[in-house]
Amino acid sequence: MKHFILLILSCLILSGCAGLADYTISLENGYRIDRLSAHQIQIYGEEPVNDRKENTINYLYVPAKVAAVWWNEQYIIAKQLHLKSNGRGVEEPPKKPSDADYSYWIIEMNKNEVKGPLTLKELESDSEQLGINVVFTPIEKLKKEP
Repeated sequence: MKHFILLILSCLILSGCAGLADYTISLENGYRIDRLSAHQIQIYGEEPVNDRKENTINYLYVPAKVAAVWWNEQYIIAKQLHLKSNGRGVEEPPKKPSDADYSYWIIEMNKNEVKGPLTLKELESDSEQLGINVVFTPIEKLKKEP
């Protein structure tokens, strides 16, 4: 019996706890941020993206890696850090990201529409036209749900 318990404990330790660090962050109107791994942090919606293509159903609004967000009742603005292949087929963020390593996305929630990727200048121009002042909150500072 002692060996059986030791075997079970060993299997549990060796198999690890994959997924324990994964989480969901709820936003407005059925939108959410899902963390599926360290760098796979994306924004999804309950309704598919309205991209005017009838044969495409896509619930992914912003691809990985979402680094920060801002939102109100109408819009979600996301800051995306670009991932690059490390030569072994694994995508990782740059070690020292510059402004060129980020893109920005605007989700108009009531229409299920997404605009992006945008440069910082394009985001600033669009934000001004929309009359919003975007102050990003890093993902790490948002309330997470298991």
